[in-house]
Amino acid sequence: MAKGFLTLAAFAVASTLAAADKAPLTYTCQGFDEPLNRPNIHIGRGRVLPLRAKLALPDGTYGDDTVLKAAPLIALKYRAESGTEVDKSAGIEVRDYGKGNSFVFDKEAHWKFDMGTGNLPDNGKYTVTLLSGDPKEYRVDPACSLDFILGGD
Repeated sequence: MAKGFLTLAAFAVASTLAAADKAPLTYTCQGFDEPLNRPNIHIGRGRVLPLRAKLALPDGTYGDDTVLKAAPLIALKYRAESGTEVDKSAGIEVRDYGKGNSFVFDKEAHWKFDMGTGNLPDNGKYTVTLLSGDPKEYRVDPACSLDFILGGD
C-alpha cells in the first residue's frame, strides 16, 4: 500500500511540474481602437489618449478579466529629438480608466487605459505599448503599439 501511495504522490508531483512548465498562452493584440489606430499621430499637450485593445487567441476567444489574472500593462518610451530612448512608464498620468500602469477591463469587451499627456515633455517621439501583465501567465505577440509626437495645444 505504501508503494502505491508513493506512486500516486510521484504522479501528482510530476503532473504539477508538467503544468508549471507549460508554455503560457499567446494572445494577439488586435491594435488600438479608433482614433488611435493610425501611425505617427500628433497629440496636443494635455490631451488624453483613450487606449482600447482586445487580446485574442488563435481560436477566436478573447482574454478578459475572468480569464487573465494579471491585467495587461502599459509601457511608455520617450526619445528626444537628439537623444536616447528613456523609459517614462513609471510616471504615466492615469485619467478616467487605468490603475497605476495597468489596463482595466471594460465589459464592452476591451482593455482600456486613459493616458494623460499633461506631464510629458514636448519635442520628442513617444511609443506606448500594451504588454503582458505576467509573462508566465500569458504573452502578447504581436503587441499593440502606438507612436506619437507630443506638442501644440
